[in-house]
Amino acid sequence: MIGGIGLDSILLLMTVLIAIVAVWTKILRHAVILLGIFSFICSFLYLYYGAPDVAIAEAVIGSGLVMLLYLTAIKRYRTYSIIVSVENEDRLEDATMQEFAGSSQGQLLSEIERFCLSRELEPEIVYSRESVAKIAEDGRFDLIVHPEESRFTVYGREDNYLVDELEMLLILHSTDTDTEFVRIGAES
Repeated sequence: MIGGIGLDSILLLMTVLIAIVAVWTKILRHAVILLGIFSFICSFLYLYYGAPDVAIAEAVIGSGLVMLLYLTAIKRYRTYSIIVSVENEDRLEDATMQEFAGSSQGQLLSEIERFCLSRELEPEIVYSRESVAKIAEDGRFDLIVHPEESRFTVYGREDNYLVDELEMLLILHSTDTDTEFVRIGAES
C-alpha cells in the first residue's frame, strides 16, 4: 500500500487512463502502442491477483504479438490523396457530386480509383473549391485533378513514380477523356 492506496488500485487507474488516452489520440500508431502498454499493465494485474499463467499469456500475446501485428498492418496501409479542384462550381453538394460521378470526369476518377486499389492504396478523393496553385502550395496531395470544359489536367509531383504509371495506364486504356499530365516540382 502506498499512502492508503493499494497497488491494484494504482494499476487499475492506470489502465483506465491509458485506455482513455488511446481512444482520444489522433495518431493511430500511438493508439496501438498505448493499447500494448494497457495490455502489459493488465498482465501485471493478473500476476498480482495470482494468475501467473494468464499474466504470461497476456504479456506475450496482448502486449507483444497483437501490437506487432497492428503496427505491421498500419505500416502497410497507405492512402492516396486525390484532390479534385472544382473552382468554378458554385456549390459542392451531393447532387453535384452525383452528376460529376456519371460524367467523363467520374470515369476518370473511377479509373484512378481502380489504379490505386490495384497497388494496395486506398484512394481518398476530396472535392475542393481551392485553386490548383493553392492546393499545390499546401502540399498535402498525391494527385490533383482539375476538370475543365471537355478535358482534364492531372497534376502530380515530379518524384511520384505512380503518376507516370497512371499516365501510361490511361494511354494504354485510351479512355475517352482528354487528359493532360503536369508535373509539379519538388520545391512546390
